Amino acid sequence: MNQTQISGVFFPPQPRSLDDVRLQYNLVEGLILRGVYSRREMTGSQIAEELGLPFYGVLEPILETMRDTRLLEITKGELASISYSYSITDFGRELAVKSMEQTSYTGVAPVSLEEYVYAIEQQSFGSKTVDWEMLRIAFSDLIFDEEILAQIGPAINSGRSLFLYGPPGNGKSSVAERLVRVMGDAIFIPECLEVRGSIVKLFDPFNHKLVESSEDARAAMPYDRRWRLIQRPFLVVGGELTMESLDLNWNEQSRTYEAPIQLKANAGGLMIDDFGRQRIDPKTLLNRWIVPLERKVDYLTLATGAKIQIPFEEMIIFSTNLDPKDLVDEAFLRRIRYKIPVNSPSVHNFQRIWELQCRFRGLKYEPADAEYLLEKIRELGIPLRACHARDVLDHVEDICRFNRWPLAITPQLLDAACEAYFVPFDRAVQNGSG
Repeated sequence: MNQTQISGVFFPPQPRSLDDVRLQYNLVEGLILRGVYSRREMTGSQIAEELGLPFYGVLEPILETMRDTRLLEITKGELASISYSYSITDFGRELAVKSMEQTSYTGVAPVSLEEYVYAIEQQSFGSKTVDWEMLRIAFSDLIFDEEILAQIGPAINSGRSLFLYGPPGNGKSSVAERLVRVMGDAIFIPECLEVRGSIVKLFDPFNHKLVESSEDARAAMPYDRRWRLIQRPFLVVGGELTMESLDLNWNEQSRTYEAPIQLKANAGGLMIDDFGRQRIDPKTLLNRWIVPLERKVDYLTLATGAKIQIPFEEMIIFSTNLDPKDLVDEAFLRRIRYKIPVNSPSVHNFQRIWELQCRFRGLKYEPADAEYLLEKIRELGIPLRACHARDVLDHVEDICRFNRWPLAITPQLLDAACEAYFVPFDRAVQNGSG
């Protein structure tokens, strides 16, 4: 492997030769041919930027060979070879068209599956250990019973699956997100992978957030530009989850694959929100992941029917408002390593949440305001939820903005916010039966 560790942190250095790139010559040649063919003319620096590979040492000898074999020709020449302009010959055009029958992909050169596997192993949850101090820092902006941390810590260190259950609105999603945040450091992932001659697109701007040099010194260093430095991924899927989304998605037009959600979540977390409300049966979903959960590897299917093995180094977090026993049987629950309830807040914790939400908005905290809201909730017969403080204050803000009033908390505003936000149980029942 040409990848290295810098002070114990994974880092992919710039390749110095095609051997360091660990790709077949024909694959890189095809990328260059299709790129020049689609643009008609490209300079050496433009080719290097598009492929994410260094010109000198890697691309320059390939371009020289392509000139010698009459695939490319120089149309403009400056003093430095990196500034030469290349255009495609008739013979090169013929090969480019033939190459597009396999894939029309142009862009950043892929990383081999072997290198990717090594990178994920080096950056997985299992490569780090979480302690109390790390947990308290990561969860410092949440208020809940601290005994939950005593369960969350071992769950993270196990790197295994986790089941969060309890009533809605009490912060299961917030807890899940911080499970990944506690790992802190950013990770490198490839833009795309080369798997048996095919391209698998991995980097997803929607789910992967790039890290700037101000956040991580590695981003300012000369590294292999086929890789992207991102925050540890945390993906959330809900009722839209299907079995098809758990396998490679073949794009016939570009003749490339899109990575499934669990591949995009590697070295991070994948939350299955509203577990039990998907279009697929919970047992079917767990059956699909029995092997990955136990062996830390997954198997994906290519369009040819061939199977490939990939790492499954991520924390799977199942989150549900339903009773876990109503979803799956005991045998399946055993396969999910940790089961943690996220219950409704105590009155004391609700008051602390209210105070935190007031400070976030620049409002003065008055215990009487929190007590007034608590009394309203009791009168309405609604179970207390952690989200009530945030949501009611959001309504207060909306009312003040609409009326162009200074932001403030008054009993009248709280009454109006509660009227807009809550649906009393007895009223809902009456309307439903009427």
